[in-house]
Amino acid sequence: MEVDLQDTLPPEPVRPATSARQGIDPVELRGDLAGAFVGAIVTISESVPLGLLAFAALGTGFAGMGVIAGLYGAVAAGLIAALLGGAPRMISGPRASVVVIMATMVSTAAHAPGLDEHGGPATAAAIAIMGVFLAGLLEALFGFVKLGRVIKFIPYPVIAGFMNGVAVLLLLSQLRSLLGLPDGFVWGGWENIAANVSPWAAVVAGATMIMIGGSPKIIRRVPGLLVGLMGGLILHYVLSFVVAAENLGPTIGNIPAAVPSFALVHLWTGAWDPWVYQTLLKLAPSILILGVIASIDSLMGAAALDSVTAGRHNSDRELVAQGLSNMTSAVVGGLASSGAVGRSAASLRAGARTRLCGVLSAIFVLIGTIVAGPWLDYLPRSVLAAVLTVVALGMMDTWSREMVSRLRLAGPFRRAIAANLAIVIAVAAVTVVVNLITAVIAGVLVAMVMFVRDMSKPIVRRHYDGTARRSLKVRERTEAEYLTAHGQEIVVVELDGPLFFGTADALFSEVERLAVPAHVVILDCSRLADMDATGVRLLQQLFQRLIAGGKIPLVSHMTKDDLNGRFLEVIAGSRIFGVCRLFADTDAALEWAEDERLEAAGIRALTSEEVDLKDFSIAGGLTPEEHAAFAALTLRRELPAGTMIFREGDGGNTLYMLAKGTVTIRLVSGRRSSIRLATLIPGVVFGEMAMLEGERRSADAIADNAVVIHEMSKSDFENVLASNPALAAKLVANIAREIAARLRVTNNELRMIS
Repeated sequence: MEVDLQDTLPPEPVRPATSARQGIDPVELRGDLAGAFVGAIVTISESVPLGLLAFAALGTGFAGMGVIAGLYGAVAAGLIAALLGGAPRMISGPRASVVVIMATMVSTAAHAPGLDEHGGPATAAAIAIMGVFLAGLLEALFGFVKLGRVIKFIPYPVIAGFMNGVAVLLLLSQLRSLLGLPDGFVWGGWENIAANVSPWAAVVAGATMIMIGGSPKIIRRVPGLLVGLMGGLILHYVLSFVVAAENLGPTIGNIPAAVPSFALVHLWTGAWDPWVYQTLLKLAPSILILGVIASIDSLMGAAALDSVTAGRHNSDRELVAQGLSNMTSAVVGGLASSGAVGRSAASLRAGARTRLCGVLSAIFVLIGTIVAGPWLDYLPRSVLAAVLTVVALGMMDTWSREMVSRLRLAGPFRRAIAANLAIVIAVAAVTVVVNLITAVIAGVLVAMVMFVRDMSKPIVRRHYDGTARRSLKVRERTEAEYLTAHGQEIVVVELDGPLFFGTADALFSEVERLAVPAHVVILDCSRLADMDATGVRLLQQLFQRLIAGGKIPLVSHMTKDDLNGRFLEVIAGSRIFGVCRLFADTDAALEWAEDERLEAAGIRALTSEEVDLKDFSIAGGLTPEEHAAFAALTLRRELPAGTMIFREGDGGNTLYMLAKGTVTIRLVSGRRSSIRLATLIPGVVFGEMAMLEGERRSADAIADNAVVIHEMSKSDFENVLASNPALAAKLVANIAREIAARLRVTNNELRMIS
């Protein structure tokens, strides 16, 4: 294709409006005039051969009508799109990508049974142009319902394959004129090609293509299409003095009066005829494809211009304008059109600055059509075929070619590139061998299958058990040792990606396998992108299967009030929450699972009961005399819920032992937010690090509920060191063992993160 789609571009600089008092900016006006003239030349050069292509199925007698349809389609579409469009510097008109689809519509109508009884080829042309009108209406509706961005989500390999296929069709359609073969030549008689080829026509066509391609290197200010068109025309008639006219191939011949005709529109009055409805129904797929392709073509062209002008187009407004321009073109008997980035870029290089350029370009095309109309009869078809051949080669998608060149060096991504190229080739092949409609449908279906395949990658990111990670609840030694020894009874399964019909069954099987040694299964949904009804249904079945197997399912990073939780309830009903428990984060789920395992083992220390001082880990191994001496150094305090035991930055001159209730250690990260570092339960010692190091507190400690704590001051501890070294040594050793146990848990968690 000619352009690459770009969605994120810098905004276009705002140009101050020119008021009546300020007058017209002469610099802008000169630039718009120059750009419009260049745009008009390129438009005429492309519209004439495209007109021949559109009505080719109706025979040579309609060649002149096709030329006029191309020119007046360019005038009508260019004017309306320039006045109303969302891409101010876009020049619109007939484009090969949409005219090929229109040619398919003409061919379908031309071969409709009963055509001769309903007006013959003229009726077929009228029905095809009615199809252009309906496609324009569809395009405008796309804009009205704000589908400007949505329509660009069609997979790019499908678009690339379609454009490549259209380019091949365009090349094949021009072979007869390029080789100077007679109009009645049938490709089935390929063995007679050599006898029917006109070498001189081929020479003129070849020279025209060389001039189009080579002229930009020599004459940069004149469009290559114009140089080739004029050069080929001159060469044809110079050779006519030497070679017989029939050896140079035919000219267009018999161009009707160069004024717009509404004759085809008059034929629409017979649309009430059931035969017309039936024929239009056959064209319905082509009409839909024409509306979609014209929309994509225009939006991609507008995006490409954004990258050049540093502007930003209005997609929905552009679609409405392009739809109205196609409807207007149909009313005057013109061809299908879309935004033409090649013409727009040429006009920009010539100096185009504002929306006025598009308006002036359409006016110049109209003037050129009226003035040069009588002379169009003499345009050689070999020259026009050369122009369309160059256009077809330019339509070949550059992205596809780049992917082919990168395939060899793609390494681990070779498979992905090959899959996309397979779609491109498949769509292009179906376009050439079958038809355009089947190609687009097949391409979208293939892309959907590949999308589902790509999205169906394993949804389980990783899994681990309770030995690898513990909750933030800091427990006394007996509980910690039990959880370390029986951590495999808790399994955490992290999900990553969407849970939908393509991944749900794989998740079901994987979780069932991982849950075999566990009693509690936690599904970590922190990376769950989305769910569909199938995913929810299988999730519900998974929960029921786990419960039937004596296991407890938990879900983290999901609540009844968040998006996934509400969707779960909508699809499965509120009863889903009766078979699984939801937690705001994985740590809360782990904490619940640990408590459940400790309760099942009968060793959980209940926060409602006060732990005796002798049962603390710091008092382990003390003799009765040493314990009495230790107890005498502590102060028992009862604190209500919400009490700030210490704050970050306070002096670390006290050791705390939690005997009842829970305490949260938190780090304040902002004025209103904080991070929970740990939750302490009865039997846990805290505050020891700051006291031993003589540093300030690094976090806050707050009572979650009514608590009982025992305190030992730093001065009392130092007195023990001096007066009772044996007791002090045991206390320090017990504190060290407690710290070591906590570090071991932290190391395991860090290992999981890495």
